Amino acid sequence: MKRFRSLSFSAKLIIVYICSLFFAICANTYNQIHAAANVLEEESSRNLRLLTEQVALNFRENQESMGYSIYSRMAALEIPLLMDAYTQEHSSAALTDVRYALTQMITESSDYDYILLEMSDGTRLTTAGRTVRNQADVQTNCDTILDEHRSVTYGNSNWYRGTDGGVYILRDVYATSPLRRVGKVVIHMKGDIFSVSNVYENTGFLFFDVHGDYLSGAGMAIPEDVRQSIEEDMADGVLAEKKNWTKLDYYTASSSSGNWITVGINSTAAYRDMVNRIARNGVLFGCMGLLAGVAVLTVLMQGLVTKLLELKKAMTRVADGDFSQHINVSGNDDISLLAETMNHMTSKIQELLEQLVEKERLKNEAEIQMLEYKYRSLETQIRPHFIYNALETINSMAKIRGNDDIVEIVQRISRYFRSITVNTTRQFITCQQEFDMLRDYTEIYRFIHGDKLKTTFSAKEAARNALIPTMILQPVVENALQHGIRGQEEDSEIIVHAYVKENRLNITVK
Repeated sequence: MKRFRSLSFSAKLIIVYICSLFFAICANTYNQIHAAANVLEEESSRNLRLLTEQVALNFRENQESMGYSIYSRMAALEIPLLMDAYTQEHSSAALTDVRYALTQMITESSDYDYILLEMSDGTRLTTAGRTVRNQADVQTNCDTILDEHRSVTYGNSNWYRGTDGGVYILRDVYATSPLRRVGKVVIHMKGDIFSVSNVYENTGFLFFDVHGDYLSGAGMAIPEDVRQSIEEDMADGVLAEKKNWTKLDYYTASSSSGNWITVGINSTAAYRDMVNRIARNGVLFGCMGLLAGVAVLTVLMQGLVTKLLELKKAMTRVADGDFSQHINVSGNDDISLLAETMNHMTSKIQELLEQLVEKERLKNEAEIQMLEYKYRSLETQIRPHFIYNALETINSMAKIRGNDDIVEIVQRISRYFRSITVNTTRQFITCQQEFDMLRDYTEIYRFIHGDKLKTTFSAKEAARNALIPTMILQPVVENALQHGIRGQEEDSEIIVHAYVKENRLNITVK
């Protein structure tokens, strides 16, 4: 203390200034770091909660869509009707029909690769002839699920996770004429059936049922120890009390939708890096200001004190969030250069903030467009199934009332619409497929306008599997019906013939 008193006033001023500036920089840096960390934590937690709620809704819609797709596929292949026929006849021919229809369930585009079907008398059929990874484990899990869950599901799809980590669906099979349960089916889903946009590559999701049993995951790969910890919290019923895990490497948010609980998990590494950068930048700029102040004060003490005070005030306002602050620069000394740097820094920060706001706006617009696309895609998938189910209902009612003509024309209309739905997604189809679709079309036309029309579709063996553009003959035949035949009193005939000559496909319409 005596030595400090013996120093000159300028030295005392420098020491006091250095200590004061150092303290102010440290305090402001700490406050900014703490405030930034709180803002990041709140924003990240809120965004994770919103995202988890949206993913939970998408997960539930995806489940319902898959269950409905499986039901529609089985109805289209008439598997419930064939199972009902076997229940009544118990014949090997009926069992063969069920086995054949079951093999048609699985295609290259199917979300499942193995099916176990149990009849009402306990007979079990599988699609074991197809190539499935770990088929023995899959078959064992299907048998176990079927044996352990014998209760009636009443048309609902129950989801389970097998010991092999795969996802399985269990549901009852019902015949519609009359309505009765004819068996059960267990289906093994292949690959990752639930996914989220790769925009959220730093976010992962875990899906649990209401009992806390883990089903599947999506998004970022979750470390095994974190997943086990979450499962333990789910079992203990304390996950909802953990609003965040900011002191650990991950934090979570949960959302319930229907009979499922979705847990969103996000890594804190990126936010910790951002806070560390803020700390380093605060220390860096603080040291720069401190060194510059010492250098200027030692040379131009009297004239530069005022500038330092002005600079300190400006820095305080910037630290409080006023980035519009501009320092008037006079002279070419170090403090003036520091003031110019400060002006450049504030303008750059303001520019970066505006860019960040714009980037976030574009990101939100992209998310909305993505959700709208998913909604439109799901809507286009639901509409055809509604038409098919309506036609199937009319067909069933006509069969009950014995209207064979109505049954036949409804079956043709249903088959015709299915052909259009499937074939319009392809650029080319075989000549035989085109003829089959035209045959249904002309029979529908004949049913509407009377029995005067006769149609003949024939193709040589070499021409049947030849590829032609989809629905290329439809306008030709339709034009012939509308302008060449309609209105004639005598019987009319349309003859379509396909043959190959000199390696060329020839199709004649008479």
